[in-house]
Amino acid sequence: MRIVHIAMHGEIVGGTETYAADLHRLLEWEGHEITLLHGLAVTRPLRAIAPARVHVPALRPDAGPWSQRAADVRRILERLAPDVILAHDVEEADLLRLLARLRPTIPFVHVHNRYVCPGHGKFYARQKRICPRPFGLYCLIAPYLHGCATRRPWRLWVDVRTTRRWIEVAGEMPRILAASEYMKRELVAVGLPEAQIVVNPIFVRPALVGGERELPQSVFPSALLPMVLFCGRLYAYKGADLFLRALELVAPPVRAVLIGEGPERARLERLAARVPMRHTVSFLGWLDRPFLFHLYRRAHAVVVPSVWPEPFCRVSAEAMWHGAPVVAFRVGALPEWVRDGETGLLVEPGDVRALAAAIERVVTDGELRIALRARAQEFAEETFASWRHLERLLCAFEEAGQEWASATP
Repeated sequence: MRIVHIAMHGEIVGGTETYAADLHRLLEWEGHEITLLHGLAVTRPLRAIAPARVHVPALRPDAGPWSQRAADVRRILERLAPDVILAHDVEEADLLRLLARLRPTIPFVHVHNRYVCPGHGKFYARQKRICPRPFGLYCLIAPYLHGCATRRPWRLWVDVRTTRRWIEVAGEMPRILAASEYMKRELVAVGLPEAQIVVNPIFVRPALVGGERELPQSVFPSALLPMVLFCGRLYAYKGADLFLRALELVAPPVRAVLIGEGPERARLERLAARVPMRHTVSFLGWLDRPFLFHLYRRAHAVVVPSVWPEPFCRVSAEAMWHGAPVVAFRVGALPEWVRDGETGLLVEPGDVRALAAAIERVVTDGELRIALRARAQEFAEETFASWRHLERLLCAFEEAGQEWASATP
């Protein structure tokens, strides 16, 4: 099968691009011909999603007049002649409609922003709580009440219009992919037909080409302490500050390791300086995935203190695959994988005392930790297996192709 997948970035900058890179390799291994089209230039070749890629500036809304951009996209797709297009982050309605007219097209909705929410991911920043409302007229006043989106009137109007038009065009797609039942519910809530939405959890690869590598022991000054990990972008909504506050209430000494970068790092380092001396806190920045997987296997717990509704949360899936018990807030898609007392521990969003108690429970109760490890790994191997993901994906491709052929003169 000839497949084109589209991403705005040509290099790995987050979870969407990591998935695109893994999927590219998986489909190649299965004998498919796959090409990546990306709108932004690759500045770090070693982080490129795939070697088989074409830089197409016309994919960007700011790349010039629509008529010229449409002609460029049409010319490239006619040359590649794919059987199907998988669109990872095409939020522009006109572009999505053009793709769907040229070839069977399936959008994969990885996040809320611009698709079911014109703001910052269904999250009220001012009140630190999840937005309970589906997209609608309230989104025009919500930023001024809740700090959930830009408060510049013209920019807000453009973002609301982008979301409204995407929803209209998405309703014309034969299939829409989402990685969780939670995101399916969000798509249905804005009026998209339930029957056309396919839930296909992201697959987790157990190893990378080149094998696993060990982290030097010098990274950890207190190697005998139980290790508790946080992994993610250092943004306020990821809750790393709540993790550090919870450590103040954890009695047994632990080795807290924070992996990731972001604008909150300086503030988090100041918070870490206030953590009791019985604990050690390390900031490792971004790590290559082999290093990260190695840490998952050694961790007593991986803490996911997100306060926004995670659409999938790759960290939880990878941690479970490698047998790490997950302690998380009950938000978004997380309860689908982190089943309280079975594959991990869940606490109510923002409850720092409950988070501390859950961390302490996993660290001190060896029997519980062993049971959580085993069940988490078993669940992950069943739910996040590459063969299962590929089976659902190819089925969606086939169904979309048949419907597109029957609707095309």
